[in-house]
Amino acid sequence: MLELRDRDGLSRICRFKTRRNTVDTPNLLPVINPNLLLITPKEMVEEFGIQALITNSYIIKKNDDLRERALQSGLHDLLDFDGTIMTDSGTFQSHIYGEVPLDPLEIIEFQKTVGSDIGTILDIFTEPEDKHDKASKDLDITLERAKMSVEAKGDMLLAGTIQGGVFNDLREISAKESSKLDIDLFPIGGVVPLMEKQHYATLVDVVMSSKKHLDPGIPVHLFGCGHPLIFSLAALMGCDLFDSAAYAKFANKGRMMFPDGTRFLDELQALPCECPVCSSHTVQELKEAGPDKEKLLARHNLHVSFAEIRRVRQAIVEGHLWEFTETRCRNHPSLMEAFKRLAKYRDDLERYEPLSRDLAFLHNSSLSHQRPTISRFKKRMIQRYDQPDKPIYVIFPESNKPYSRTHVDNIKNAVALGDVHFWVDSYFGPVPIELDEAYPLAQSMTPDRLEGAILKEKDDLLKEFSEKYFKGQGIYWEGQETLDNIAFLSSEPGNFDLDMLRVRAVADLQFGKGSADILFQGQVTFKKSRKTGKIRNVMVDGDHILSMRAGDGFFTLKPSGARLLHKALPGPKLRVIVDKETAAFNQDGLNVFAKFVIDADPELIPGDEVLVVDEDDKLVACGRTNMIRNELISFKAGIGIKVRDGIEPE
Repeated sequence: MLELRDRDGLSRICRFKTRRNTVDTPNLLPVINPNLLLITPKEMVEEFGIQALITNSYIIKKNDDLRERALQSGLHDLLDFDGTIMTDSGTFQSHIYGEVPLDPLEIIEFQKTVGSDIGTILDIFTEPEDKHDKASKDLDITLERAKMSVEAKGDMLLAGTIQGGVFNDLREISAKESSKLDIDLFPIGGVVPLMEKQHYATLVDVVMSSKKHLDPGIPVHLFGCGHPLIFSLAALMGCDLFDSAAYAKFANKGRMMFPDGTRFLDELQALPCECPVCSSHTVQELKEAGPDKEKLLARHNLHVSFAEIRRVRQAIVEGHLWEFTETRCRNHPSLMEAFKRLAKYRDDLERYEPLSRDLAFLHNSSLSHQRPTISRFKKRMIQRYDQPDKPIYVIFPESNKPYSRTHVDNIKNAVALGDVHFWVDSYFGPVPIELDEAYPLAQSMTPDRLEGAILKEKDDLLKEFSEKYFKGQGIYWEGQETLDNIAFLSSEPGNFDLDMLRVRAVADLQFGKGSADILFQGQVTFKKSRKTGKIRNVMVDGDHILSMRAGDGFFTLKPSGARLLHKALPGPKLRVIVDKETAAFNQDGLNVFAKFVIDADPELIPGDEVLVVDEDDKLVACGRTNMIRNELISFKAGIGIKVRDGIEPE
């Protein structure tokens, strides 16, 4: 069972509960070869705190001694490990060494008998070079074996491998069909050759075409992903678990793993690492370590790997995994191509992109402009923004933020001369000045000079916005010359209520076009911060309907505002529908657990303010969702909606 604890887009921190323990994700499962225990599982628990490992059931089964010991005392006693043990089925060995005497149900039964916590189906490994016809036939066999294995798994968790070669349509079929089965873990298989040949862009295609069609309530394992260089990229695409035999294989060849690549020990003049191995040895001591050298290098490789896992987790918590991954991908040209390939899946990533983040948007390169948060903002601007009908539009250049404070005197002088509205030619494209406090506009650090690709994109967007919004006279701000033009074009002063424009624009952007008309019928008043002068609370006819958050410039929905939206918007708009028997708890202010959600608005995104209703559309609470619709329906554990206020019937 999987429980979502935190997220950053598709990437997530979860608790994966097995019958042995709870595995925190993202996480790394060291591969254990019982014939060659370079570092024992017990040592790994003591030194690295591992929660789970993976070993090969075929290797154990074909070895008489190991097989008898496993059958007699169980897998956990054999490996001296109390945590979660996942077993591979021998698919890779069958692929590498040719036909091996393995039966799909026999290997499932063996894994179950020796006490594997997570057994794996005997799938068909498809090479990247295989043609579509062969990959399709192999996939048919894999899916048939998955169905057989589900029926035979008993109380053992089952990993159903996603195959399909390099063909997106086959990966999609594999993911959709596997999600219909009672499978507990989705390993994405057939990718080791891609990683060995550094075909990382193709790896992105394989993972994304699989991930977007998998049941989101089931963890995803990227088979063979054992190098820290690609952990962040895999996590960014929604992979939860990885496995590593590389720590031992590389050590055997005298190779040391680092977050930015791999180096031969013999070529090092110093140790660019702070792990316990490198901190307690000089490079010369490692080179002269004799029979202990291989184990020392393996320990180093594991320390580096688990340290990178911790960095990835922290980046998810802080909401900057995209920036972290972009930095990591700059260490290799093939990884940079893979990072660029993510733009192909912008819409898929955007579905899981939160409304806002705690950290500011940071521009690192032109690739920063392809982040889902920017495409989301542009789409909502085009679809939801309601432009005031003004005869003159002044466009300010990019400036210090918030723009309305930088240009406060310019705005006052311009409005004194004519009926004017104001836009800013910003890094994000043309934006109305009343949205200057909303994420990501105010919460961003961007360069003064932009690359050509961004400038072209801005020009294209300006043309699109001009046709849609600028029906009057558009003037670029040039100081006194612009004021003179406004005076020439106008006969009387204008009216510019920035506060009212701001709350209306944010309401439409956040809740949908037309929401401002629903919420602001009556006398609208504001309570502002004494320190900053920013709007904090919005009242209509004395009722507190909204609070404006200082962190991201969006609204927190209050019960009176929730009632207004609920009455005016048809279901399922902004709604999360919960079981009628549990709705009373939410009405008392308790959070909504995902397992009690029946349905939800398919347009919800993480961080959205939502209306919690029962099956009869009775409003019982308002709060903030951390999941989108398919996650709310799929997850069977964890909080889906953080309820802020229970709502009693009027």
